[in-house]
Amino acid sequence: MKRLILLSLLVASAALSQAALKPGARLQPYAIKNTATGESYCQVCKYGPKTGKIVAFGKLTDDKFWADLKQLQTLQNQHEKLGVFAQVIDSSDTAAIQAAAKSNGITFPVVVAEEATWNDIYKVNGESRVIYYARQDNKIVWSKVGLDDKTSKQLTKRVAKDLKS
Repeated sequence: MKRLILLSLLVASAALSQAALKPGARLQPYAIKNTATGESYCQVCKYGPKTGKIVAFGKLTDDKFWADLKQLQTLQNQHEKLGVFAQVIDSSDTAAIQAAAKSNGITFPVVVAEEATWNDIYKVNGESRVIYYARQDNKIVWSKVGLDDKTSKQLTKRVAKDLKS
């Protein structure tokens, strides 16, 4: 019985580390508001010319989400052809979001959704730290929940391979 419970817990925790959209799915456009500029636009569309795109979803008060964004900031700084943006899923307080972005050194857009249908598309369902990486054609090639050492290295290696000139 103990083995069954342990196995169930391991399977459940493994499932939590997987993002809902898998490689092969596509990033879909939706309207967002850039919390730094107040500008409304389609972020996926704006990054259309970029060879690679990363979208991260997370909660304003989740320190691990901001740690993930710091790693994504480093990755974007290393690759001109990479576009990164993050959406805060639990707050529309643009001042608080921008204060958090600034204090964490995040310079890529941190946004809030303007369309209620965004979750129907990305299936985040309130889970913080969902990350999708897609190629220029918006086809997702990598997805995870959170960045630990292993997944960060996987993503870094994949982006470097995909974006080399």
